[in-house]
Amino acid sequence: MKYYKLNNEVYAFDQTQGDLITNDFVAMTDEEVDRHIHPQKYLSDEEKEAIRLAAFKPITRRQFKLTLLEFGILTQIEQAIDAIEDVTMRMRIQIEYTEAITFERASDAILYMSQLINLNTNQVDEMWVHALSL
Repeated sequence: MKYYKLNNEVYAFDQTQGDLITNDFVAMTDEEVDRHIHPQKYLSDEEKEAIRLAAFKPITRRQFKLTLLEFGILTQIEQAIDAIEDVTMRMRIQIEYTEAITFERASDAILYMSQLINLNTNQVDEMWVHALSL
């Protein structure tokens, strides 16, 4: 199988289709082919983490707050939000916390809140999975 690019699209032809290839097709290098077939090999750790977090389904405010309650950290998170020194950030996080209809695992607000009370990624993941079951 040989891979070619044409107008930023990739085409693959086997030996029997050689007559379909015109001068407009540009043969791809071995590295380009590998990047096309196995793009995950070339992702940074940050890109891999973003993809992993995006795979979590959003949860509702009800699921979020019930999970905080069941894990015994509802009051802790609310007190931590109230204690944020930067007024603008405190207001932003309070709005995110009290007004959001759904919560996204990859959101900056969730990352910030989890850091406020020293939850690690595994703990947040465990809580998220639990919330999805409610």
